[in-house]
Amino acid sequence: MSTSGYKNHLGNLCEVVALVWGEAGRFVKARLAAALVLIIIASALTGLGPVALKLIVDRLTGGVKVSAIPFAVLVGLYVLSPYLARSVGEIRGFIYARAERRMLRTLSERLFAHVLRLPLRFHLERQTGAITQTLTNGLQGYQFVVHALIFSVLPIVTEFATILVVLSRLEQRAFLLFFCLATVCYTVVFAIAAQRTRKVAKSASAAQVDANASMTDSILNYETVKYFVAETVVQQRVGGALIRTEEEWVRFHRQFAANGLYVATVYAAFLGVTIFYAAHEVQAGRISIGTFVLINTYMLQIVRPIELLGIAVQAVSQGLAYLDKMLELFRQKSEELAHGDTQTLTGPGALEFVNVGVSYRSDRIILKEVSFRIPAGRTLGIVGHSGSGKSTIVRLVTRLIESDCGQILLDGVPISQLSLARLRESIAVVPQDTILFNDTIAYNIAFGKDGSTRAEIEAAARLAHLHDFILALPNGYETLVGERGVKLSGGEKQRVSIARAAIKRPRIYVFDEATSSLDTRTERHILRSIKEISSHSTTLVIAHRLSTVVHADQIVVLDAGVVVEQGTHESLLEAKGRYAALWHAQQQVSHITELKEAARA
Repeated sequence: MSTSGYKNHLGNLCEVVALVWGEAGRFVKARLAAALVLIIIASALTGLGPVALKLIVDRLTGGVKVSAIPFAVLVGLYVLSPYLARSVGEIRGFIYARAERRMLRTLSERLFAHVLRLPLRFHLERQTGAITQTLTNGLQGYQFVVHALIFSVLPIVTEFATILVVLSRLEQRAFLLFFCLATVCYTVVFAIAAQRTRKVAKSASAAQVDANASMTDSILNYETVKYFVAETVVQQRVGGALIRTEEEWVRFHRQFAANGLYVATVYAAFLGVTIFYAAHEVQAGRISIGTFVLINTYMLQIVRPIELLGIAVQAVSQGLAYLDKMLELFRQKSEELAHGDTQTLTGPGALEFVNVGVSYRSDRIILKEVSFRIPAGRTLGIVGHSGSGKSTIVRLVTRLIESDCGQILLDGVPISQLSLARLRESIAVVPQDTILFNDTIAYNIAFGKDGSTRAEIEAAARLAHLHDFILALPNGYETLVGERGVKLSGGEKQRVSIARAAIKRPRIYVFDEATSSLDTRTERHILRSIKEISSHSTTLVIAHRLSTVVHADQIVVLDAGVVVEQGTHESLLEAKGRYAALWHAQQQVSHITELKEAARA
């Protein structure tokens, strides 16, 4: 393993330990300390057991004068040593179990909260399946690493230390030398094995994450799959990912088996040399038969710790591989919702853009020197072709992205001087694609305001003209809407979204293409709801259909990120510019659509 590899390995391990210790509460730390003490006691007893056996053998053979400890006491110590070691181990497991579950719960909450607070750019690039698998792998990797360090490495180190102390007190220091040499060889073999195993485990973990992401993506888009009769294509794609995962894990187990053979070879070599030398010393009369038994027992006893150490190396390597992507998530800078309040909001909700510009890349300008103002209680419409920058304005207002230049003012205060929490509490967004939680209608409406009462939920539903529809359902407000709201029609989902915005009672309403995916009749009903809800509030209506903004006090026309026209509906028609051309084109299409709908009716 290269020096940089060691540093990376050790750095990740230190990062995991710091993360776990930092998240652990007083309860967890106390239980962990108690478990560590019991582990040390159990391991020391395991290492001292053969000493009692040596004294028993020397007493029975009578070849060497032994201490005055009664024979029955020696036998009792020898029998109690493994019993107490096993008993203490079981007690340790019981004490630590509750702490482990608490730690897993705390770590899960921390991971979930961190992912939710990651900025928009992260969520635009993420894959849902990859995230869930990363979280699952991270928690599993945490268990692997902590269990290996606490329940394998620590007991082995304690037992080895006990054996070294005992061997150092023997007259023949050669046995101590053999033991130390064996330990060094094992360490070298394990270091090489850890590097090889970690590389393979990391590849296997990444393949598993990709396979899960592919599976989840296909399931989430099941309707598209069915529309295009693409079940076989999708299955082949997922099958290929699973085949890669299988191959990577086979490589991992093949490497682990090879590591075991190397360890077995080292063990057999040192066992043979040590026992041969011990037998020679017995024949020469320089050590007792009891000492021979002690050395033989230690050399046999070392097998189990070595096996555990091998398993620990595998677990730590696999755990760190699992934790890699989770640690990458934690390194992502999250949004600080409560940070940045240097101003207070006291005005009624006036919004202003002053020369605002945004570029996602140096060669792709989204908005350029955009300026407009919405007086408090008024409505502003923003229209333009797809790609003109309309939806970017919504992300700027809510600070899902930051502008490159210019200022956005809310009641004269730059929104950069407001905390994200305060700003977003002041704004309610009704998006084009309404996504509902797989819960009740009441829950989805109440989501707009924490602690909403049933009376507030029903009042918001009435504002969105949804109350009567809900009461007609068998379960009323407790009706489940299905995953992403699939049990409701487009118009019904949009009304739920409007009610969710209304219950928030914001300073500013933002309707982002709120009717673009609806039929003409449903659009009229939704428009009526939008007008009623926002009649006394500052409102920003972003639309492709111009019929959505004809009631606006002011209309801004965007083209390629630049404001090309601005005025009322009537003044823009009189100007006979781009707005007027777009209006006449849409009116013709709308007339044809209405005739077709009337014919079908």
